Amino acid sequence: MIQANQLSKSFGEGESLVRALKEIDLRIEESEMVSIVGPSGCGKTTLLQVLSGIDEPTAGKVWINGFDVYGAKERDRSAFRLQHTGFVFQAFHLIPVLSALENVALPLIGQGIPSKKANELSRHALEQVGLESKLAALPAELSGGQNQRVAIARAIVSKPSVIWADEPTGALDTDTSHQIVGLLRHINLTMGTTIVIVTHDPKVAGQCDRIIRMENGRITAGAKKVSE
Repeated sequence: MIQANQLSKSFGEGESLVRALKEIDLRIEESEMVSIVGPSGCGKTTLLQVLSGIDEPTAGKVWINGFDVYGAKERDRSAFRLQHTGFVFQAFHLIPVLSALENVALPLIGQGIPSKKANELSRHALEQVGLESKLAALPAELSGGQNQRVAIARAIVSKPSVIWADEPTGALDTDTSHQIVGLLRHINLTMGTTIVIVTHDPKVAGQCDRIIRMENGRITAGAKKVSE
């Protein structure tokens, strides 16, 4: 379960102060697939970054499966993020000089897993996303949809409890977007992975269990408060 209590995030100071998040209370259940939607600049990506432990809040608390994200030391927070969460971004964030297999293995290498075992697990993850024939391919040799599948394989290779996805279909055409969301849903259902998707696409949002709507730094609909 993911919980946020009175979560706030501000940038700048004085007259240039921007309150990106304003006293957000939120609960996301284990194995739930939710979307975060709203107009540009409403705080969607900021919320994802703060919930995931990437960007520290100005105030408030976040727990992921009982782990106090911002009550922990930075070293412990980073280790938790590496072992228990996965990330999928619009721009893929693959390393151009590494093969699909090598890109997927990176989180495992970061955890100190021996390369032979890391490659074995990475090969299995790529098989799960339908890329068993592309293990040696570089990102430049793959389509946008295939690169996003590599990114998803990298996200699931550690068997995380949560996947954070920031506009995962934003750079893809309609048909490929549908396939990618279908793949994320399949992972959600078969692996029990909690998935949180930031999206501007109502078709993507509509395939989730719940839609969380944001406006001007606040959640306007779809929140489950910590006290519920």
